[in-house]
Amino acid sequence: MKDLFLVKPNKRYQKSFENYVLAYRKIDDEHYFNKYKKALKNFQDYLNDLNNYSKGNDLPQGEVITSTFWLIDEKETVVGVVRIRQQEVECAGHIGYDISPNCRNKGYGYQILKLALRKVMKLGIEEVILTCNIDNTASKKIIEKNNGEFLETIFDKEENEYLHKYRITLTTN
Repeated sequence: MKDLFLVKPNKRYQKSFENYVLAYRKIDDEHYFNKYKKALKNFQDYLNDLNNYSKGNDLPQGEVITSTFWLIDEKETVVGVVRIRQQEVECAGHIGYDISPNCRNKGYGYQILKLALRKVMKLGIEEVILTCNIDNTASKKIIEKNNGEFLETIFDKEENEYLHKYRITLTTN
């Protein structure tokens, strides 16, 4: 696990990321497949979108400045994606992440959040808000292992689901 690192999305990992996207299609996870499928159609346009969103350019309606990073393992494989928002988004918080269906239950979730929190600290955000579906036990454990403090249960009207809301207080010590 020590050889994991975050990178900005780039052409070097195109094949690996395409496999990442296809893993979601294989398990019929429409949510994440739809989030990433543009990369299969035109990878460079997908990268351009992510780069623009990280600078606040051409943001989709209702979106905030968001930097995306890929979690890379020792085999140079994309095993996870993390999105860091510079503002808290209701029902989504500051950070959203997912781990490839092929790589789950191996500790990558804990690591991606741990590495993302280091990036957030550089933005000057001291209190990070995260949410997860109340049935997502794995994500709940990941957040709590990264010192997440449970705040409340909220309802996401758009997704029609209940979420647990957490806070992680960052210190520069």
